[in-house]
Amino acid sequence: MVLAQQFVKIGFGPQVLGKRGFQSTQFLTPILSTSQASQLVQLVPEYGRFNGALVAKALLRFSGRVSGVQFGREGSPVLYVDLPYWTHQREGPVTKGAGTRISEEENGQMIQELKQVFVGDLHADEFSTDQVRKRTIRIWWHH
Repeated sequence: MVLAQQFVKIGFGPQVLGKRGFQSTQFLTPILSTSQASQLVQLVPEYGRFNGALVAKALLRFSGRVSGVQFGREGSPVLYVDLPYWTHQREGPVTKGAGTRISEEENGQMIQELKQVFVGDLHADEFSTDQVRKRTIRIWWHH
């Protein structure tokens, strides 16, 4: 995680390091667990209405229920949350055999919960489903 932390610190530059200099306004981590993403999100204390400590805590609410999370910048902070199609695709210990299919209804309930938490409670400015990866949710905060 040390390299991942350095990656995020460099990406957010002045917002994290408190210095002028290099930053990347466009970057994204690989897919991480909610726990790993939570640690990285906390490195960005505030960025407009984005509050790293609160977002990190919220991510942990979804531990074991999502497939993974990516964190980065698209100008401002962004999260991509991957939702599983099957129960064995959820993050956590690998189970034997195939799990059960997660219904569109159950997926829709998860999307509504994510929207309530990240838009309703944590004031994200954009919340959308990826048009290609249908079970990937993009959550973005404007500066």
